[in-house]
Formats: sequence, C-alpha cells, structure tokens
Amino acid sequence: MGMTEAAWVIWEGLYEVLTRDIPGLFGLVTARAEAQIRRLACLYALLDPSGIVDVPHLKAALAVWRYAEDSARYIFGDATGNPVADTIMTHLRQSPDGLTRTQIREEIFQRHKSSKEIYLALHLLEEAGMARKEKKQTDGRPVEKWYAVAP
Repeated sequence: MGMTEAAWVIWEGLYEVLTRDIPGLFGLVTARAEAQIRRLACLYALLDPSGIVDVPHLKAALAVWRYAEDSARYIFGDATGNPVADTIMTHLRQSPDGLTRTQIREEIFQRHKSSKEIYLALHLLEEAGMARKEKKQTDGRPVEKWYAVAP
C-alpha cells in the first residue's frame, strides 16, 4: 500500500531513528519498529477506508507504537538477557566507586562464575554502553575497575 507525499516526508524523517540498534531485551522486543508501524498505518488506512496511507494513519500508528515501546521499556528496562551481566550491572549501579574483577568474582558471585563468564558479561555491558572500565595503577599490577554508565 502506498503513502501520500506528506506521509512520505514524515516517514523519511523517522526511518533512521526507527531502525537504530538498541541493546538488550528491550532492543529485541522492539526490533523492526519500522515494519510494525507501516503495517499499523496500512490497517488504519484500510479502516478509514482509504487505498493509501496518509498523515493521520501514520500518526495513529506511531501513537500505538510509542505506547507499545513505553510498555516494553517499563517491563524490560535495560536488561541484557544475560543473567551474569544483569547481576553485575545491578551491583555496579550500587557502587559509585566501581568494582574490580576480583570483587565481582568473589563478592558478587562467591567464585561460582568462571572468569570467562564474567569477561563475556563485562564485554557485553561495555559494548552496550552500560559499563566502562578504567585501569588503575597500583604498586603492583594495574587494577581494572568497572563503573556503571549513566543512562
């Protein structure tokens, strides 16, 4: 189903925002927003009845999508879907002075998670922009400290 010129102008302005990659479970459940909005706009046009999507149909579809997106954000927040990463993130938010890998492994997981599991979880958090690391110089080896990144 086609769109009016006015609807295309709005659509072109929205498309880049709708197709951006969003990390975590929220990103998974809201992926393909552009396809869902187009489908909704087509349904509104058919209910009108119209053979073409116009601005009111597109705006109605966007309103429904915003509601769905807000609901998903409320439910999933910034959960990654990785229980180790989600646990680390909870503790990083409560530790403004940061946490070392040793603290994460020993204090949070009581040595029940392998170094590899912790490494992968920290890497996921860093790639998602949720956590950052700093190397701190000591008298011995440098210490790697992890911090939560403010949303």
